[in-house]
Amino acid sequence: MRRGPDQAGEGPGDHEGDLRSGLEAELGEETAPAVQRGLEELRQVHTGDPPDELARVERLAEAWVRFERLWRSGALDPGPAAAERATAARVAAILEPATELAAEMAAIETEEARESQARAQATYGAARSRILLLSAAAVLVCLLIAMALVRNLVPRLRSYSSFAGRVADGQLGERLTPRGGDEVADLGRALDLMVGRREGQRAYEEAQAEFADTMQLSETETEAHELLKRHLERSIDGSRVTVLNRNNSADRLEPATAVDPACPLHDSLQGAKPRTCLAVRFGRGHQSGLEREPLLRCQVCGQLPDATTCEPLLVGGQVIGSVLVDHPAGTDIGPRIRDSVMQAAPVLANLRNLAIAEIRAATDVLTGLPNNRSVQDTLRRMVAQASRSVSPLSAALLDLDHFEHVNDAHGHSRGDEVLAAVAATLRSSLRESDFVGRYGGEEFLILLPDTGKQQARTVAEKVRAAVEAIVLSNLELRVTASLGVASLPDDCSDADSLVRAADRALYAAKGRGRNRVELFESQRGPAPDPEPSRP
Repeated sequence: MRRGPDQAGEGPGDHEGDLRSGLEAELGEETAPAVQRGLEELRQVHTGDPPDELARVERLAEAWVRFERLWRSGALDPGPAAAERATAARVAAILEPATELAAEMAAIETEEARESQARAQATYGAARSRILLLSAAAVLVCLLIAMALVRNLVPRLRSYSSFAGRVADGQLGERLTPRGGDEVADLGRALDLMVGRREGQRAYEEAQAEFADTMQLSETETEAHELLKRHLERSIDGSRVTVLNRNNSADRLEPATAVDPACPLHDSLQGAKPRTCLAVRFGRGHQSGLEREPLLRCQVCGQLPDATTCEPLLVGGQVIGSVLVDHPAGTDIGPRIRDSVMQAAPVLANLRNLAIAEIRAATDVLTGLPNNRSVQDTLRRMVAQASRSVSPLSAALLDLDHFEHVNDAHGHSRGDEVLAAVAATLRSSLRESDFVGRYGGEEFLILLPDTGKQQARTVAEKVRAAVEAIVLSNLELRVTASLGVASLPDDCSDADSLVRAADRALYAAKGRGRNRVELFESQRGPAPDPEPSRP
């Protein structure tokens, strides 16, 4: 038996209804919003396009609006077949032009896409060509720059390297002339400056070495002082150098080199004590004439108008003098002066010690007169001088009368006082050109240059009277002396015979009563007539 429609389950109509409901839901929930968004995107995409493009988009939008109205009006709902055919015709009338328009627009878009692709390909090709061209140009520019660097930098670097090699070998006479303003030129200028400084340092070292070698050849303190002065004045432009020396008693500071009387230094050194020089007092270098007023002004150089630098002459911790340099302000000469003074100080000290030793070796300690060794040297020298100049030279040999009784009666200390008093009297009774020395014991030799025999007798009488007038404190003692006089060339021809002749005359004076003067008389006859008094 056949079931009825309500008993047979779902029929075809129910399935179509469900499908229709799903399509309508999809149309309302997904398709319609998607179409709306697509239309909006089309409007945005074609904004600014030609009017015909915009018109196509608007026609599509109008077709969709007509379809949406038809759909929203319920005309698409199920109904009679005739109504459905009419609705299908209306929908087709709406959608077919829209489909054709969409196809047309798709074709246009496809064509534009092809054109865009073609343009992109052309652009890519042009860009690739430009890139290749730019790369080639860049490579060419790099090659040109490299060639320029090779032609510009390499010769300079090679020249600088060769210059540095010559400098390393000690060839400092050549100088660089860097050109340009790059780092290589700066390197060349720095190298040239370094070589210039090294050349100046070498010149300074050579000058100091020359000074040191020459100082070693100095024979006297005076020569060494003048050498130090000339060296510093030659080394320091516009400078005036004064070497100051402590005397042997170390109680005065005296100029060892000439000082201009018009210079303020001339007055400040009059009677100056060593402590008045701050360099000597402190034992270190002192500068004056600086921008700031010193707390303690040097009494020696403080009055000079220019800047001064003073360095002490230090030897073994002892200050033997100082070197004062008057120089233009603003010059840093301290190291140069210090180096020169350090080189000169030991030489000056050795020369001073040598001079003192020579003086002591040639001086009688008791009387302060030249000793017998110095007497012999001076005698030979003065005889040779008289022979060369063909001028007279007289010798007077003095002996104290009965001096051994002074030692026996009053002691040797009193005898020493007598000898010292006689020596002082002899020095004060003679000219500066005359010479007197202790010949031995109580004998003294007097040498009178440019003095004939009769003139020498007059001098001898003066000396004898001066000795006789000596008065010693706390000692009642009459001191007298006998003198024998001989002359060159009247009585002899050499130094030994001159002393022997004077000694024979002395013995004659002692034999004739002492406290008298006798002239040497040869076998040829009496002494010549008196000569005019000597000056």
